[in-house]
Amino acid sequence: MPRISYDRPEAHPTTARTITWDPSLLDTVERTLRQLCEGPAPLAIDGKAIGNGLPARLIPLTELRAILLHPSADRTTRDAAWRELITQARTYGDAWTIGCVGVALPGLRRVISTLSRATSATDRADITADVVIGFVHALDNIDLDRPRIMLRLCRTARKAGQRARRADVVPVSPDTILWPMSAPPGGHPDLLLADAVEQGIITTFEAQLIGTTRLEDVNLTDVADTLGLGYDALRKRRSRAEARLRDAILDGRVSTKIHDSMSDPAF
Repeated sequence: MPRISYDRPEAHPTTARTITWDPSLLDTVERTLRQLCEGPAPLAIDGKAIGNGLPARLIPLTELRAILLHPSADRTTRDAAWRELITQARTYGDAWTIGCVGVALPGLRRVISTLSRATSATDRADITADVVIGFVHALDNIDLDRPRIMLRLCRTARKAGQRARRADVVPVSPDTILWPMSAPPGGHPDLLLADAVEQGIITTFEAQLIGTTRLEDVNLTDVADTLGLGYDALRKRRSRAEARLRDAILDGRVSTKIHDSMSDPAF
């Protein structure tokens, strides 16, 4: 089940959240939603109270999702259902927040699929996490009086995912070369990075980023400012590249002659 922690300041008890999601995100949400909708007291909305074309009874959220996906469900019906879902999530959090993500899964999967084309599994996981977290944060701020609530939620989630994707497709031009891989400043770590680039384990940009910020002690904030990129996005990209590099060293795919230097905490 997703690990969710809530930090709700007393002045705004239903708006601020700090959320940590388990990496297996979408499948975990789907399983959790189904568990919440099983048994004699499923997580459900009252269709009779909401009206707007919904069945006049309690509707488990798994069934609600199917109803909203059906072509017969018009915009008014979808907005009424989402208005109730979000109100419950803002009031009670926890299960209802998961319920909102679960009902939105078909739309979120389409967003993630579009953003994740030609990316690695690791990058796809990061994009997925950013899309879902962006969606959850939007639950607190979306204007429920305006139409097309779900569409606007997905647009916000997509923007969050695009920020993550931009960190993975940074163009490398002569102006952004941090140091040339063809002529490393010296030392075995540079040779390892060059080997990893040649094998496609990390990109030239990622090798330059690691070499500059880890081996030459250039502050990552300064690099981000120089390249015009967000610090968090750059830090995440470096972390993912270093994880692939460590795996390659352990697997013996790149030179292990400097394995000891890679175990230094500073790396």
